[in-house]
Amino acid sequence: MNMRYCTIIFSRLFNILKQVKQSHDSYTESRNDFEDIKVNKSQKSHLKQIHQKKPHVVLVIADDMGYNDIGYYNKFGDISTPHLDKLARYGMQGARPIVYGAKFGLPLSEEQLLPQVMKEGGYSTYLVGKWHLGYSKWDYTPIKRGFDYFYGMYGGFADYYTHISAEPESPDNAAFDLHEHFADNITSTGEVRETDDQNVELIRDTWQDYSEKLFTDKAVQIIRDHDIEKSSLFLTVSYMNPHSPLQALKDDLRRVPDNVTNSIRKKFSALMVSLDTGVQQLTEALKSRNMYDNTIFIFTGDNGGAVQGPINSNSLGGTNWPLRGSKWTIWEGGVKVPAFVRGPGITPNAKSQDLFHITDWLPTLAGLVGVTPKMKLDGVDQSGLLKGTTNTSARQDLVLELDPAYQQAAYIKDNYKIILGDPSPKPYDDIYPPLTKEGDTWYKSFENTTINPYGRDMYAEFSKLCDEKIETYQQKLDDTSFNFKNIQSIAEFDHTNIRLYDLENDPSEKHDLFTSQERYKTLARDMYDYLGEQSKQMSDLIFFVGEDNRDVTNAYKRYTLDPPLPGDIDHINKWRPWL
Repeated sequence: MNMRYCTIIFSRLFNILKQVKQSHDSYTESRNDFEDIKVNKSQKSHLKQIHQKKPHVVLVIADDMGYNDIGYYNKFGDISTPHLDKLARYGMQGARPIVYGAKFGLPLSEEQLLPQVMKEGGYSTYLVGKWHLGYSKWDYTPIKRGFDYFYGMYGGFADYYTHISAEPESPDNAAFDLHEHFADNITSTGEVRETDDQNVELIRDTWQDYSEKLFTDKAVQIIRDHDIEKSSLFLTVSYMNPHSPLQALKDDLRRVPDNVTNSIRKKFSALMVSLDTGVQQLTEALKSRNMYDNTIFIFTGDNGGAVQGPINSNSLGGTNWPLRGSKWTIWEGGVKVPAFVRGPGITPNAKSQDLFHITDWLPTLAGLVGVTPKMKLDGVDQSGLLKGTTNTSARQDLVLELDPAYQQAAYIKDNYKIILGDPSPKPYDDIYPPLTKEGDTWYKSFENTTINPYGRDMYAEFSKLCDEKIETYQQKLDDTSFNFKNIQSIAEFDHTNIRLYDLENDPSEKHDLFTSQERYKTLARDMYDYLGEQSKQMSDLIFFVGEDNRDVTNAYKRYTLDPPLPGDIDHINKWRPWL
């Protein structure tokens, strides 16, 4: 997942990014016993000792998986995820996470991230896969933010085989993005200790190895090697699947349902097959160590699926049907995705439609495992909902967005949602079922949309407005004398578009209620006033100004390869902190 500038983060929204990596919301899911583990008497005695300890926690994150891109929600028969479906069926299901990525880094403050809280609670903490929460300085990297061990990517995406990624601001600067760090290997100056030989060895050992398999194998190794007598395990596995580029394994392509004939959708579906296989191997590893029955297992997406459009048209194959919009938007298709959780004490075979924001994961997990966070949180403890001690969510509302760069805001209260400004930073404004026939593209079909009757003309206009907003905001960033407090109030936002939707009766957001009846105007005004109060409570924006900070040409180190890699590749760059 990528933000175009990654320059602002509100302290009011810190926990959106801190509960996973990720960034908005998430409903959930879980089960106490997915499959009975057959054990002998000695194993039963061992299990009894394990269950007296804090439960292990495994958090699995899928990248750009849409609402309709997992088997148990899929209505078109073009996605096959049998293992995830089985886990979800025996857990508590829900939907609605959204996470933001950042290149520079989450601000360093007294506030803690989830791994820091778990570590203070006695957990051994591991991250495998994507970080995407900053690496401009060593202090922003995973090892300095609570993880004992990190194996994975700094950035938002990379080639699945070469692990090469390019920064959007400098596409000519491409570098290797795979790293292995240990918390007990830090220099006196606070940098991760690594040698050139170690980095060259890592490049050679992983070159042309598929990233999903690398991440799964490393996570399985962590589970198998973990000393369960010493500590409980907190393991985050943040897969790149099914994010672009759509590079699928041949074996996974053969396992895609036969009815998928569009090549883009077929490759996307194969990436979900790969993800499903990885999760299966994780659960099998937990069972092999007799850890599974004492593990809280969470699976979630980070944001809505990336619907194919004019940008990277051959690399996006997701669908959020029947929800409106795509990744990048604050339509439901951009912010509501599948999630589930299962584990000891969590209600099995359940589904929840209650509000569950991603900021709720930190206090909820803390409540489930008996850890006490030391700071005030925006999230709420939803452990009662997961355990079945209460039938309702601990929250009745949530702020989805307050963004002065795009001048957009969104807020949900009960079943109503208000949107202020343009809900689509990119013009993915309709409802998109999956592509079916070869050659189909959604941006060609804008002419036939029902919600957007103006088709390509509307698309072109949205693109122009979006670009103008970005350009204007960039100019403000470049002006060091500009006072950002001038745009912290939503009174400064563009008010030409105010929308109100009843999500219970209109989950696809087709019918705007704002202009229909006076009572809805009153409701919208009250919700607007609440957003205004929230905007006044936001602290100063955190941003990075100056070309020295934005220039990533110093963000990698060049390594000479002798002998060269296949294809006579005799040198390679590798990303690293640069400030």
